[in-house]
Amino acid sequence: MEITVQQVELLSDDDYIYLDVRGEIAYQHGHIPKAYEWAGDFSRIEELPKDKRLIVYCNYGEKSAPIAEQLRQEGYEAFNLSGGYREWLLHVTSQKEQMQDVSKDGRHLFSSTEELTPDEVKRYDRQIILPQVGSDGQKKLKKSKVLIIGAGGLGAPAALYLAGAGVGTIGIVDADDVSVSNLQRQIIHTTKREGTNKAESAKKSMLELNEHIKVNTYPEYLYADNAEELFKEYDFIIDAVDNFETKFLINDTCVLLKKPFCHAGILQFQGQVMTYVPENDQPCYRCIFEEIPESGSVPNCSQAGIIGAVAGIIGCIQALEAIKYLLGIGELLTGKMLVMDGLTMNIRIVKFPSKNKNCRVCGEHADIMSVKENRMEYVGAACAIK
Repeated sequence: MEITVQQVELLSDDDYIYLDVRGEIAYQHGHIPKAYEWAGDFSRIEELPKDKRLIVYCNYGEKSAPIAEQLRQEGYEAFNLSGGYREWLLHVTSQKEQMQDVSKDGRHLFSSTEELTPDEVKRYDRQIILPQVGSDGQKKLKKSKVLIIGAGGLGAPAALYLAGAGVGTIGIVDADDVSVSNLQRQIIHTTKREGTNKAESAKKSMLELNEHIKVNTYPEYLYADNAEELFKEYDFIIDAVDNFETKFLINDTCVLLKKPFCHAGILQFQGQVMTYVPENDQPCYRCIFEEIPESGSVPNCSQAGIIGAVAGIIGCIQALEAIKYLLGIGELLTGKMLVMDGLTMNIRIVKFPSKNKNCRVCGEHADIMSVKENRMEYVGAACAIK
């Protein structure tokens, strides 16, 4: 027997309870207020009250239907919520959207920056039903801010997937213009945008994909003099550049500001990814690589080449690391590096010990206290991936 959200609203609050049968993790990441988490374990059926109607729900109302039927056979007045949690969420967000213009004491009753709209509920549906995300997780993403340094081979897929995921504010730093040689791997740009600044081109594609997000563009190179100012407003930084000077600048700025970031590097058919989180014993990028290599000693993509799909895979992993950090889920690539060989599809995790005590930015006798004071070390730094 089905019941709609609108029909439930006509019932007295004391006359029914909601039963959430999606599982404990999904319940923790968003549920109907005052719902009772019950995984359909009929060995615990005595826990359920017989003097109330039981409104049973799952994500879409399919898994919960046979559970409601079995409860009725056990003598309970049970109903399956039509459309499940998703339908309830759509109904509630629709009501809140209608009330956004209603204010009390000069303040809106519902903040559009904190709540999801009905269109967002539909758009992010396949994420919201994930137990590790839920409606609460989607709201976290909406309130989050990620800064991507470079709108090239790595930054392009990272930006698109973060935009698609609903990260509320995304910043793009890139001073370069789109050229036709970029398009083999920098899929956020188009042929018609050749000559357009990459940050502005990326913004156009991101907003075409998802109009609900905000994209800040910084059509400039990243230098010691602007890094701290750019980074301070963001929750997570993505290193999507292809030169060592900028990679060390990103690392040092993040360590000093206590900002988490994800590093990646690509060349030919190979890629690597690691994440830094400002915790006491976490090694940073400089802990591992220590000093900037001499100019020209290590080739970059424009010199040695890169297969576009490798850039796509590694950039997507960076986006995933950002999402996991923002949601507080899963296991990050901290204290270790994922290394991929696209030719053999050999993927391995290289683990690192605790941070390097001789690290110049986070070690016991660190001598880098300010990137501005250390600016000459990053000379030649630029955010472009060519």
